Amino acid sequence: MAKHKQTAYSVLIMAFVALGSLSFGYSNTCSGPLLGQPSFREYFNLDTNTDAMTGAMNGIYTAGGFVGALVSSWLADRVGRKKSIFIGTVLATIGGALQAGSVKWAMFLVFRCVNGLGVGMLLSLVPLYQSEVSPPHNRGLMVGFHGIMVTVGYFGSTWIGFGFYFVTGLNGAEWRIPLAIQAIPPLLCGAGIVYLPESPRWLISQDRDEEALAVVRKLHHDPTNPDDTFAFREYQQIRQQFEIDRRNEVSLYQLFAKPSYRKRMIIGFIVLFGAQTTGTTVIANYGPELYSKLGFNSTKQLLLGAVYATIALCGNFFNAFTVDHVGRVKALKMGWIGDLLSLVGECVALSVFERTGSRQSAIASVVFLFTHIACFAFNVDVTTYVYTSEIFPSNIRSKGMAWSICSYFASLIIYLQVGPTAFNTIGWKFYLVFLIALFCFIVPLFFYFPETKGQSLEEISRLFGDEATNISLDGPGTTDEKLAVSGGIQTVEAAEEEREHQD
Repeated sequence: MAKHKQTAYSVLIMAFVALGSLSFGYSNTCSGPLLGQPSFREYFNLDTNTDAMTGAMNGIYTAGGFVGALVSSWLADRVGRKKSIFIGTVLATIGGALQAGSVKWAMFLVFRCVNGLGVGMLLSLVPLYQSEVSPPHNRGLMVGFHGIMVTVGYFGSTWIGFGFYFVTGLNGAEWRIPLAIQAIPPLLCGAGIVYLPESPRWLISQDRDEEALAVVRKLHHDPTNPDDTFAFREYQQIRQQFEIDRRNEVSLYQLFAKPSYRKRMIIGFIVLFGAQTTGTTVIANYGPELYSKLGFNSTKQLLLGAVYATIALCGNFFNAFTVDHVGRVKALKMGWIGDLLSLVGECVALSVFERTGSRQSAIASVVFLFTHIACFAFNVDVTTYVYTSEIFPSNIRSKGMAWSICSYFASLIIYLQVGPTAFNTIGWKFYLVFLIALFCFIVPLFFYFPETKGQSLEEISRLFGDEATNISLDGPGTTDEKLAVSGGIQTVEAAEEEREHQD
């Protein structure tokens, strides 16, 4: 694969659009610090029916996220990636702001759902957009901005929650302000998205080829190469692959009937459902309650949650900068096996604590939780979004990404809804559910998942047995050679016209 110098312009685009990712990270985990805030629990009278009300708080949010991810596929293909992201930011902003202003529990739940709808769209659309405007050699890092900013949001929500724990006498502002902050990132993202370029792949799908070429040239412009040969080759590759892909109109049935598509759909499900089967989000959301059962006071509960988030942030940076070198599948293997071993240690430590109540076993339990998030963050978190955003061909990419994110939210609906009750009734044995299920998800990594690092989005089709473009990014650069490459496009178009005449 030819190396191409990353432009500052494309890096800024990736970083800015990832404000949508930050929106998800903050809102997805703000429930943990909220549940550790006494004034929040008192205001909504959560102590009278804690398990059901906290389960509803997380369940309705993830249900909204599921619907948002589902809708994002249709919107992304219909109105484009940019407009779809804008709609997601509007919903996330409204939901976040009105959660902060809620005066009744029902009102809080309604706008928690609206917020989930918006960030569910963003969780699907941001990595989709990033993957479609990134060059192949460092697409892992560029889409990795999504994973990094998700964790920045998580980091921010936990430390802000910890800081506001010590604020008193503000008539509820100590929990309303942290909730209101979640409206800021989507507001900024929505205001700036209009200035970003549309995905060139979506533009080509709308027969807006000149605009697509202009976007690709701007994204990959190299001052030392005025002919923009890399940009030209990538445009031709995208164009030819689109002509190949659009020969097949894809219905919902065909997503699962065609073997190569079905394999992608299965992988997308395993990657994102499996990522949550590690138990990471359950631990993050119910951290204060877990630490409370180990004998830690309210201050230490929030502090431990903030340290947990800090480890996650450091790990996501590492994951983003190494996934293009390590590879997607290898990173998933290392992370999930590490999480599996950490869960074994957690079960042992908690079972000892349950029998003896010893301080040493409580500390060991916390250490295993920290080891668990380290394995996940340093290897898995960024990788899941990179891998699922690149394995689908152009004609089903938005559908495939939406399916994968729906799998993510489906896992959260299950795990977060039952989490409080499960921890209270069966204790550490709830981790056995994650341990056994995660083992089942690890097995296919060794024989079913193709490695995609270094491949362009168009070349990845070949890994799944589909017809792929014959244009290489290492290909021609002179004017005459460019015309030869263009001939490849004309050949595909001629074949398409002949097929239409035969029909």
